[in-house]
Amino acid sequence: MTTARQIKELSAPLLARNPDLVAAGKNSLWLTPIDHVGRLILIDRTSDPDSCAISWHIVAYFMPETTSWSSLGRCGDRVGRSKRFPGGWGWIWSDPTINGDFVDRIEGDVLPLFRSLDTTRGCLEFQRDDPQRSGYLNHYWHLGACLALGEIERARELLSELKAHRVGGQPAENPAEERVYDRLRALDQPLRSGDRAALCSLLAQWEAENLVGSPLEPHWQRNAFPLEGVG
Repeated sequence: MTTARQIKELSAPLLARNPDLVAAGKNSLWLTPIDHVGRLILIDRTSDPDSCAISWHIVAYFMPETTSWSSLGRCGDRVGRSKRFPGGWGWIWSDPTINGDFVDRIEGDVLPLFRSLDTTRGCLEFQRDDPQRSGYLNHYWHLGACLALGEIERARELLSELKAHRVGGQPAENPAEERVYDRLRALDQPLRSGDRAALCSLLAQWEAENLVGSPLEPHWQRNAFPLEGVG
């Protein structure tokens, strides 16, 4: 079983070398500052007690379907071992070479990408334009992206489609799904009228619902959205 102690020992050299990385939660490292979008590295357990899986993720906290700070979003990829080492995608705790290789792979591949995505617009457009990952984006994600970027007409079209198939269809199966439906209903009036201030207020509210009281709150910056003409 992957333990908190193992994760801490593996992460310590990387954190010491990169002061803009912080550990939050039991098994994740986050690039700071955190605003509308989080960029994280996940160190997760597997069915093999001597192995862990490492991956990176980008999550937008203002999305209608994001209902927790620990959501992994809809963009990410696994991080494998360097080619000079055996193991492929598996990171074996009993192999002492994983410590240096973890630093090499994260600093060589993940952090340069994360640091290049330093605006909300940049993060959203990266996900839209990447053919390897855009297929994982659903209507909820595209609606949130259009709202944040100020693409009002397209957001209206997406909301209409979602209302027809979700809000007006079968009842929610759990509280998280009901929260998503409530958010769609709240969008209806300000989106129809083009009230950008009200839309920004809703996005900021949803973001706060995910981050206030979470381990990420100390690293969170409340910034304007591109919808407001910023970024």
